[in-house]
Amino acid sequence: MRYLLIVENPGYTPAHREELIKKVRALLPVISVRVAGPHVEVDVKTEDLERAKEAVERIVGGRVVDVVDITFEKVGGGVRRYVDLFNAERFWEAHNALEDLWRESRNPTLQGLILLAASFVKLQEGSPEKFERLMKEALALMQEDIDCVKIREVKEKAEKALVEKKPFKITCL
Repeated sequence: MRYLLIVENPGYTPAHREELIKKVRALLPVISVRVAGPHVEVDVKTEDLERAKEAVERIVGGRVVDVVDITFEKVGGGVRRYVDLFNAERFWEAHNALEDLWRESRNPTLQGLILLAASFVKLQEGSPEKFERLMKEALALMQEDIDCVKIREVKEKAEKALVEKKPFKITCL
């Protein structure tokens, strides 16, 4: 089974990511670690979820506040779910929330929103160059309002984030 453990962040930054990966990998088969402002995401394969939670809490120093079964990497939920996850800095899940919609429609704006979230995943992984590349691709693709999301506003915030390298909130009207 594969789980995404959302752990309270006691003060880590993406610069601590490699150190955290090494510590957690010493005990568990970890796929990735991402560091957000309010939380740390630990993507782990395990058959013993309770043991994994205990180990991650001990290493990270925060409590597990959510567990998402991503064995089949399905998040789903559409645009409004995307916005909720994006605003919670759960960018990996946010990008997956739109995958099915995009596959059905091939809408470039949906693809742009997926890349927008993916760009912040790269920032959480400590890869600012990949963040910039994906953010620029996202900006080029986002063209029209979609559901509750006003693309002009998102693009303005994204352009500012490109310079500041900080997440922002999406308004869902």
